[in-house]
Amino acid sequence: MFSIVVMNKTRYTLELLTWSETTQNLNVYSYVPRDQCDSYGLCGVYGNCITTQLPICQCLEGFKPKSTGYGDWSQGCMRNKALNYSKLDGFIKFNGLKLPDATNSSVNKSMNLKQCRVKCLENTSCMAYSNLDIRGGGDSCAMWFGDLIDIKQYSYGVQDLFIRMSASELGFDCFKVVSFEKSASKRSKKQLSVIIGVLGFLICSDVLSSVLDFDFGSIDGFGKFSVAVLMSCVVSFLYMPAGKNARSFWLGSDQLRSNLEIFSHG
Repeated sequence: MFSIVVMNKTRYTLELLTWSETTQNLNVYSYVPRDQCDSYGLCGVYGNCITTQLPICQCLEGFKPKSTGYGDWSQGCMRNKALNYSKLDGFIKFNGLKLPDATNSSVNKSMNLKQCRVKCLENTSCMAYSNLDIRGGGDSCAMWFGDLIDIKQYSYGVQDLFIRMSASELGFDCFKVVSFEKSASKRSKKQLSVIIGVLGFLICSDVLSSVLDFDFGSIDGFGKFSVAVLMSCVVSFLYMPAGKNARSFWLGSDQLRSNLEIFSHG
């Protein structure tokens, strides 16, 4: 990668320029002394500019760099999991971010945060929403359409930004159960089903939160939705055929595709 250091006499800064094969231009990667994150779109789409880290450009949670070239953030970041625009899509709450460029956005001052979420979810072009009231309690809905750019990390909390994510990225895929055999006794089958049902609930909640160390509080509207998902897991366990052999299952999410085994004793 070609890079060069130059003195900018207009801004009185020392700049590090890197060559981008994509744009065929020299891009300002960093400069001193000033807040480097003040440069518009320095980290590209879904890139988060953090002055206290090196490199200063980082991808937001749920995203990864588009370019493999070190120092080339002109292409920004891409999603780990592509959106499928289903009703199971949700949002992850990001706190302490400068709100993205508002070129492709709209504001509704009469819509509260819950209404804003529903409206954004209905529109496949809506990628994020926020309450513009810095107190967090007023009615003022802002929605962003298309890729988000010009994001900066603050060291203090400002407005919350809710970014759209696929269900699989949020970890809401339920269980896929395989290789279960019939039991020899209806009574033992019923008892085992109850036990497995309880285990299913614990696994749904504990594995997703403890193993992944995932902050469910950061997911907007998680409460009601999570109950439905966890209950569906329990139901699937309650009605599964029981047997004496090893029961194998795995979680549907790619992140959770670690084989687990439950051994029952008849």
